[in-house]
Amino acid sequence: MKFTDFDLSDSLLAGLNDIRFEEPTPVQQKAIPIVTQGKDLIATAQTGTGKTGAFVIPIMERVLQSERKGVKALIISPTRELATQIDEQIFAIGYHAGITSATVIGGSDFSQQAKALKAGVDIIVATPGRLIDQNKVVNIDFSNLEYFVLDEADRMLDMGFLPDIKKVISWLPEKRQTLLFSATMPNEIQKLANTIMKNPESVEIERSKPSGNVEQRAYTLRSKQKVVLVKKIFKDIEWDSCIIFTSTKKGTDELHRLLKREGIEAASIHGDRTQDERNKALDAFKNGKVPVIVATDVLSRGIDIKGVSIIINYDVPNNTDDYVHRIGRTGRYDKSGIAITFVTRRDSRKFGDIENIKGNKLKKIDLPDNFGERSEFSWDGPLKAKDSGKGKQDDRGDQQKKSSNNKGGGRSDNRQRSGKDQQKQQQKTESSGSDQKEKVQKSQKSGKDESKNRGRSSNRDNRSSGNDNRGKKDSGSGDSRQDNRGQGGRSQKQSGPGKESGSSKQQKSQPAAATKTASKPAEKITLPPVVDKAIERNKRVRKPAKGFWGVIKSMIPKFKKS
Repeated sequence: MKFTDFDLSDSLLAGLNDIRFEEPTPVQQKAIPIVTQGKDLIATAQTGTGKTGAFVIPIMERVLQSERKGVKALIISPTRELATQIDEQIFAIGYHAGITSATVIGGSDFSQQAKALKAGVDIIVATPGRLIDQNKVVNIDFSNLEYFVLDEADRMLDMGFLPDIKKVISWLPEKRQTLLFSATMPNEIQKLANTIMKNPESVEIERSKPSGNVEQRAYTLRSKQKVVLVKKIFKDIEWDSCIIFTSTKKGTDELHRLLKREGIEAASIHGDRTQDERNKALDAFKNGKVPVIVATDVLSRGIDIKGVSIIINYDVPNNTDDYVHRIGRTGRYDKSGIAITFVTRRDSRKFGDIENIKGNKLKKIDLPDNFGERSEFSWDGPLKAKDSGKGKQDDRGDQQKKSSNNKGGGRSDNRQRSGKDQQKQQQKTESSGSDQKEKVQKSQKSGKDESKNRGRSSNRDNRSSGNDNRGKKDSGSGDSRQDNRGQGGRSQKQSGPGKESGSSKQQKSQPAAATKTASKPAEKITLPPVVDKAIERNKRVRKPAKGFWGVIKSMIPKFKKS
């Protein structure tokens, strides 16, 4: 079937041809004949099925056939974006027919809207709140109105517009044709329809069911993993544009900032933005200037954006209807799309309802708890973190090395040990043991002469070693050497090399400078008297205790002397 089969005016057919509307959708095939016959209509159809054309085309045809005096049709929409889109379609299809229309929506210039209403138009497309405000100023003449349309009626109910709608209806003539379009039919909407409509015809097309063209996936994860997964999804699959839905206005702003911080070019839109900001963000997204837009459900219904590759439910929708509308932004006009939902523990109840949608094909994937920036991700394959598999073997090796180092008194560094052979590990263990011994030495030295005593102690040992080599027996030197063992270190193995030095491993751990000094005779070394005084003073100083108070006690002689 084609639009030419509806016996439409040539001017409307020219407009339809301009926008490449050739074959009507199922809801258009059923609705257009009913509307052109002048009957009331209740149409239940999911988003993306061409509902706008189902009422715009026949209303314009009837306006052309009537006496065009005053406002002929009023279309009420829940959101500014949807109202703007309806008005754009009226302009495009009715361009050759000369159909005039005006949008009366919040966030736009109030005076310009008032001028358009006073000048007179064929069709008004409005949101309820701004229409009420304008009528207080302009006192719109609805006496000639013949057609009244409620688009996305269930959405208007959710947004609390039902009292405003009843007020608007009270202004309209009782003799009119009423059309009600909705994705679902709650009891409140059914009651409203019974009071404002006369013997309506019903059209129902695939009520609240996700499109089969959309590949659906759900990832169970933690909140902190959401941004990481968004980045990996963008990197792993091919895409052109993406809408990310959040539940709150605050969440929209926060996610927008996070994405920009991560280098992802994005725009955002929600109800608190000015109309100019919303228009700029939406136009930039539609024109491809910005590949990602973050939005609340204000963008989930009725908005026709071509070529959306991915829909991401950053927050789980509140109900199944919102879910169907959100993912309906992709997979439109027989094209394929991807819909991804992030599910945290607190979302399990809401997500359970989505899983139970009849005939819904949704693949659920559990994200590992340790999934992060360094984790591997594959769209087609299973998810895994890098510390699984090969990474686990590295961890086991690191643990073994850490255990070995702890036995030797050293420290471990798991980041630098994978892939090391056993010999390098042993050398690191020895070096680490030497560092620990030097640390013990430093902690046992006292006063401001700590660094000097360390060097002098080494020289004193060298002198003692030289005297022993000459065969001299000096009890004073022996006492000095004994004191040094008690105060400068726990053994001669730590203070310097000599006959008493231990294994070859311990000799290797000594500094090169100390080894060279020990290999030469020490007869020519003469120490100043201040060294002997320092030795005597060290005898009188109590070995410091561990911790903060030990440091304080070790500094007491320093303060007394000054």
